[in-house]
Amino acid sequence: MPGIAEKLRARAALRHGPAERPPAARATARRAAPAAVALGLFLLAGCSLDYQDALAQEQAAENVPDTVAIGLVHKIHKDGRLSLQLEATRAESYNSRNQTVLTNAHFVEFDAKGDNSTEGRAKKVVFHTDTENAEISGTVHVHSAKEKGGVNAESLSWENKTKTLTAPPADTVIITKDDGSSLSGSGFKGDFKTRVVTFSGPVKGTYVRTDENK
Repeated sequence: MPGIAEKLRARAALRHGPAERPPAARATARRAAPAAVALGLFLLAGCSLDYQDALAQEQAAENVPDTVAIGLVHKIHKDGRLSLQLEATRAESYNSRNQTVLTNAHFVEFDAKGDNSTEGRAKKVVFHTDTENAEISGTVHVHSAKEKGGVNAESLSWENKTKTLTAPPADTVIITKDDGSSLSGSGFKGDFKTRVVTFSGPVKGTYVRTDENK
């Protein structure tokens, strides 16, 4: 059965006569058509490969930090005194993601007298520079000298706008007091505006009665 190309050439010959295209020219055209198709496919394949390669490079670039600091020590002064000191074995900044990732982070907040007010540690901190939110994970421990107690958890999330600290619903968070009292439970939420701590899951603990509690 004749192909589409042969049918078209037959119709052209009926309309314009067989002398319109010499046999040699028709043979050349037949040989050139497969070559053109092959070249087109090759170019399309090349463009596709180039695009995939560029996409891979872009994705890889997003995982490469813009700056890296080893042995970071960052100090913040307020009213002529040291108010906060932050240390980390490694700090990575990702400008496109508005993130700073700290490894083995340790911070100390100082009060007006220069004494330790709050101290905390975590294996990893992901700080969002645009919202000032943070995800804190890996043996998280925060102690407040003012509140005479601390918080221990595996993972915590800080939302700066609402000033709330939360943990994953299934995770256990332990709150300890310097007098020996402790409280642990799941569904932890701490509201720093009202200074109220709540647990939505089961809670258990130990209360130590001292002279100050009487």
